[in-house]
Amino acid sequence: MWAAALAGICLAIGALLVFMRTDFLGTGTTDRPRLSIVVLPFDNLSGDPKDDYLADGITDDLTSDLAHLSGAFVIARQSAFTYKGKPRDVRRIGAELGVRYVLEGSVRKLASELRVNAQLVATETGAHLWADRFDQSLMDLGACQEEIVRRIAQTLNVTVTDIESARSKRERPTNPDAYDLVLRAQSLYLHTTSPNRHAERMELLEQALRIDPASIPAMMGLADELINNRLNFGLFIGDSLERAEKLVASAAALNPNDAHVLATTAFLLRAQDRYTESISAYRYLLENYPNYAVAYKQIGKLLTFTGRADEAIPMIETAIRLDPRSPDNWSRYGELGFALLMLGRHEDAIAWNHRALAATSDAMPFRAQLYLRLAASYARLGHTENAHHFVAAAKQSWPYDTVRSHWPDDPTNRVHAAQIASFQEALRLAGHRDHAEEDADFGVAVDDTLHADLAGLTPIAAPGVTTVRTYELQRLLTEKRLVIIDTLQYSYWGRSVTGAVGLKNAGWGGSLTDAMQNRLRSKMRELTDGDLNQPIVAVGWNSERFDGRNLALRLVALGYTQVYWYRGGREAWEVNGLPETELDVQPW
Repeated sequence: MWAAALAGICLAIGALLVFMRTDFLGTGTTDRPRLSIVVLPFDNLSGDPKDDYLADGITDDLTSDLAHLSGAFVIARQSAFTYKGKPRDVRRIGAELGVRYVLEGSVRKLASELRVNAQLVATETGAHLWADRFDQSLMDLGACQEEIVRRIAQTLNVTVTDIESARSKRERPTNPDAYDLVLRAQSLYLHTTSPNRHAERMELLEQALRIDPASIPAMMGLADELINNRLNFGLFIGDSLERAEKLVASAAALNPNDAHVLATTAFLLRAQDRYTESISAYRYLLENYPNYAVAYKQIGKLLTFTGRADEAIPMIETAIRLDPRSPDNWSRYGELGFALLMLGRHEDAIAWNHRALAATSDAMPFRAQLYLRLAASYARLGHTENAHHFVAAAKQSWPYDTVRSHWPDDPTNRVHAAQIASFQEALRLAGHRDHAEEDADFGVAVDDTLHADLAGLTPIAAPGVTTVRTYELQRLLTEKRLVIIDTLQYSYWGRSVTGAVGLKNAGWGGSLTDAMQNRLRSKMRELTDGDLNQPIVAVGWNSERFDGRNLALRLVALGYTQVYWYRGGREAWEVNGLPETELDVQPW
């Protein structure tokens, strides 16, 4: 009886273990975690058992690096190494470990090189999904091994994400879950950063959050896109930074040390112009995740902004080396070219800016800036014909640029401000136009629309608004007690029209019923003591930007009866050599 009872207990425990494995690891093919993978011990093909440590080291490092991929389920090395030296049936291994993918490969010493072959296999079908060979010089064995591991991990990040994205579309085309949508958004991000794809990614991530409001990948993916609104695409959509800040706070409350949470926190600080804090946040990210290539690029960019371009160069070079096949490398090449331009190393700057240009598409707005950087360097080297060629190319690519539209990202940093001033002079030398004409009539019909795309040819008037020229604004300053609002949208050197108050991004598009309009109402009550008859001047950048006009229309919608739009903007004020004072930037 005792033996029978013991046997029954054993059978019950066995059944429970099978249930647990099936339930949590997912031996059924459809239940296995989507980004689940095991790195099997790489084979040493060198013929010398003493070289086993190379194969084992690469296996171990790959396991660690892949574990850092967002949403990855990676089998621990101890379990993976139980298959070392044994016959391998990937389907059986997948069932035993509950994973969808096996990464396996071999290591071989060849004279002065280390060759690593790697392949990704689907455990459900045994199909080979991806294979590649990686060769690296053995001059520095440690660096060689590290470089190969990085390259395999980066390539696999793209490959596995793409495979899972395609699979989710195939298996759940009309009923995706939250992580399906995150994977699809990630796949789009890994291949392109165009504005159209940006909007598509945002919609996918919004859908994911509606399904799972606590999804950290969805929250951080959406926060990144909202920050990109502000930094990369010029899409000033509502309260994008405010919403991004709330998403970051929510995700940090769930897991403050998640790599994506740390990265987006640093990215947000950068968008808020808190450059020193952002550099510190990115450095903290690298302390925890030393192979996070994006952090090196961002630190390099911020160092350039703060007048330390010489320190920026090795950081950007590291970002390129860590992720040599990144679709974002066009921007890294461009950032490196810009840092070199700031240092006056024009031949090197030309080489990198040409490389960035070759990696961009014709539709990318960044091309115009690359053309102008090339024009400036060629002008400094005395190559006038090349300089004029690239100024013309920039104008054709994006016709709204002026010399004065280039400003220091941190106007309080004297080194960077001096570098930008030198860049401006080089652009003038190259034949670039200095400014937009404030009185130009572009023949644009008058409308009452807020323009989300701020760059463009403005009409000469706006409903309910009085358009003023420079000499008229000078007269008004002597005749009336004005409230002058500078939108701070462009070319900010820390100065503006005498007495102006800076309300950053008050010239956004959007709608007259959005959250920003409510904030503006509250701030204007404070600035005008609630007097709707208070004369107010809206100051934007120039006649080819809608920021000042947008602000003027918002003020009219709030009920103010004496609203002036200084169409020439701060640029025209500077062109006329009129006195500026330190701008009173206020929170709102």
